Amino acid sequence: MKHFMPLAAALIAFFALSLPSHAADLKIYYMDSQRILTDSLAGKDAYKQLEVLKDERQQEIDRMQANLKKMTDEMAAKGLTMNESARLDLQNNYDSELKKYNRFVKDAQEELRKKELALIKPISDEVSAIIDEYGDQHNIDIILDRRDPGIIYTSKKLDITDAILELYNKKYQETAGKKK
Repeated sequence: MKHFMPLAAALIAFFALSLPSHAADLKIYYMDSQRILTDSLAGKDAYKQLEVLKDERQQEIDRMQANLKKMTDEMAAKGLTMNESARLDLQNNYDSELKKYNRFVKDAQEELRKKELALIKPISDEVSAIIDEYGDQHNIDIILDRRDPGIIYTSKKLDITDAILELYNKKYQETAGKKK
């Protein structure tokens, strides 16, 4: 579906621009959605919250890394002088701590990703409603996102979905009738 959006945007723009009577009246604008997220007050608050969470997780990761380094240094320093049982215990303890570390890093990344989605989705939904209202108020035909080639707003007068759907259904019924 994501690959379809740039193609659909290009087709709509091509057809809209190829209509001579409509081409002069067509209003196409763009916006930068990433800048809205980073420069808006709500976006700044959301990213501050993410930064606090990230810093907390990074402190724990740093503590765990220091502990792993300490264990590695201990194994290197004492490894040759330790008996086999003590060396195996130290190695098993290190392996266990390494697993905990890797699991924590993975969990922290997932937690940050989920938190970002939870904080950004409401902003995105509100901005989308504002874009729709702005497009309607200013009689804009198409609004594109500078960061994403997909269309984020189109005037209803440019929507050819019903016509395409009707043609497709007609063709489908014709081919379905021939198969019987």
